[in-house]
This record gives sequence, structure tokens and C-alpha cells, in this order.
Amino acid sequence: MEEISRQLLYQRLRNRVIELLEMYSSLENIASFGAYEMINKVDDWLPLDYEKAPKVFTETEKEVIAEFIGLVSSASDATHNDTSNLEWLKASVEWNRLFEFAQKALTVFSERGRFSEKVEEALRT
Repeated sequence: MEEISRQLLYQRLRNRVIELLEMYSSLENIASFGAYEMINKVDDWLPLDYEKAPKVFTETEKEVIAEFIGLVSSASDATHNDTSNLEWLKASVEWNRLFEFAQKALTVFSERGRFSEKVEEALRT
């Protein structure tokens, strides 16, 4: 197995966070995976220990992730049965808040964009 630095690991995790936000930025995407699968994806990747690679995420990005996790939790609480029913998702206040926030969060992350998966970036906060 390839050994990588902690920073490179967190650069890859940053990219996975961006991918999560992309998935959540469309109710059609959410429906294609199903509500429970989407919730589980977040549980698999977040939260992160930012202190292990302090410059990979800005303070604003950390705040966005925290709010995103909270909105996922609210959507989870409102989802009593797994569903991939697009009409149900469209009618859900919690899922609409979540997907709209994901779109805004992507804008925040797009400022610095994706990081290399292979080499350490020269990071500035």
C-alpha cells in the first residue's frame, strides 16, 4: 500500500467533500442514490479532524462543512423511510434546504477548488 503524507490525505479528503457537495447540489442526484445512501455517504466522510492538516480547509470552509452536517442531520431526522422519490424530496423542506445549501457551499469551495491527489500543494490560508 502506498504511503502518503497527512497533508496529501487531507487534500484527497477535501476533494471527496467537494464531490459530496456536488452530489447534494441536485435533488435528482439525491433521488438517484436514495435518501439513506446519501446520509450514509456524509456519515462515512464527515466530520474531519482539521488540525491534522490545518491549511487544507479555510475557516470559512470549516464553517460551511459544519452547517452542511447540521442540515444533513435535519434531513435525516425528517426522513422516516428510505426514499428515492423525487416528488417527496421536492416536498421536503429539510431536503430542499440541504440541496440549496450544498449549491452555496460549492461556491465557497470553488474559490480554492480541488487539490492534487498526487502531490502536496503549497497551501495558504
